[in-house]
Amino acid sequence: MEKLSVREKVSYSFGDFASCLIWQSISVYFLYFCTNVAGLETATAVTIISVSKILDGLSDIAMGFVVDRTKSRFGKVRPYLLYMSAPLAVSTVLLFSVPMGFSLHAKMIWMMVFYNLVTTVFYTAMNVPYCSLHCFMTDDSEERGRLSIMRLLFAFAAQVLINGGMLWLVRLMGGSVTSPRGWTWAMIIIGAAAFALAQVCFLNTKERVASVGKTAESASEAAEGAGKANIAKVPLKDSVRSIFGNPYMLILLSVTLLSLLPGAITNGASAYYAQYILGKVEAVGLITSVATIAQVLALLLLAPWLLKKFSKKHIYLGGLILSFLSFIFCALVPRSLPALLALNFVKGIAMGISGPMLTAMIADAIDYSEWKFGFNSAGFGNAMNQALVKFGIGIATALLGVILDAGGFDPNLAAQTAEAERALIGAYTYIPAAFYAASIGFMLLYRLEKIYPKIAAELKARRDK
Repeated sequence: MEKLSVREKVSYSFGDFASCLIWQSISVYFLYFCTNVAGLETATAVTIISVSKILDGLSDIAMGFVVDRTKSRFGKVRPYLLYMSAPLAVSTVLLFSVPMGFSLHAKMIWMMVFYNLVTTVFYTAMNVPYCSLHCFMTDDSEERGRLSIMRLLFAFAAQVLINGGMLWLVRLMGGSVTSPRGWTWAMIIIGAAAFALAQVCFLNTKERVASVGKTAESASEAAEGAGKANIAKVPLKDSVRSIFGNPYMLILLSVTLLSLLPGAITNGASAYYAQYILGKVEAVGLITSVATIAQVLALLLLAPWLLKKFSKKHIYLGGLILSFLSFIFCALVPRSLPALLALNFVKGIAMGISGPMLTAMIADAIDYSEWKFGFNSAGFGNAMNQALVKFGIGIATALLGVILDAGGFDPNLAAQTAEAERALIGAYTYIPAAFYAASIGFMLLYRLEKIYPKIAAELKARRDK
């Protein structure tokens, strides 16, 4: 298969940049916006996020099924970038534009409705197909790895912009970090940028794998030796079989959930941690940006070099171990900003080298299902991964709410009690470390890379027929 041009790789990466502008804004600042701007109780805000993430995860699974059955003149996944980016941008602006004159009950309803429109409907409808796009752009495993690195590089760049620039932009537009007008205008700018970048991704990428070979008459025919990938409409039962009959996909999905929880918890707690433990809410941008900058450097300098010398599994496992150790050391110096910056830099390196490996391994696991069962269910496989990300955020947010409530956290207080501070520190250090330890245990069970060269060769022979 032809090598992808730099222009196409960059345009592909713009899709993740666009998604991450929206995703990071919500992940880091929505809980803070609910409590410190809109005036909702912490428990109410946590409930909105947790309940919505259950619906969001279910919509991801449904969207994966839709993607696997999509056929259009634009391809299987690219049409969703074209049509879903505008409603995603508009609904995000409205989410952060709740009328301040509303009662608390009306505000809660507004937030619940628009949070679900953003995350459950429009973000899912655009991002689930996007996450499958690399599977259709090329069937070269190494090229997919390079795409994953570049994609995450652009995603991290978006994170740096949001982490470091959001509160500055809000203050510029409205005069203070709690200005409703400032948040609305900041999201108008961010939403417009996300829409434009998604269009660039649509216009400059091409689906190739879906045009290779002929579609099998049925999954059973393919499994019996037709040797052709079913790249068109895949029945739901076969999509489900491609997940639950694939031990490697089950391992990777488990690791996705467990390794996602630490980041989701610390994202939700970061603004509070900066304000009440470090004593300066603006420090949230510095702390999170240091980690993201380290991720970018790791992607540029370390990940490509490591990929030439080690397997994706061992690189990913090394990143998990490094993240675990970083959180443990953070617990020893919870109030030292210089120490936290240094350790967050180490965390960033760990995530920078491991992040693209997981994406590439999931693509390899999808190939395993096609090799084993005779049909391609990339949309459903990537959707399951995305669903677990959403479920993980819901679980993490609920867990964070339980921890803060147990510690007596009150966002209306200028200073928190000793119990509330301990709860914040635990949520930011020990609990994430425990989830990373569990991720390491699961990753030790992954063995696909030993047989993948054989699988790739046989799949190529089938597709070339």
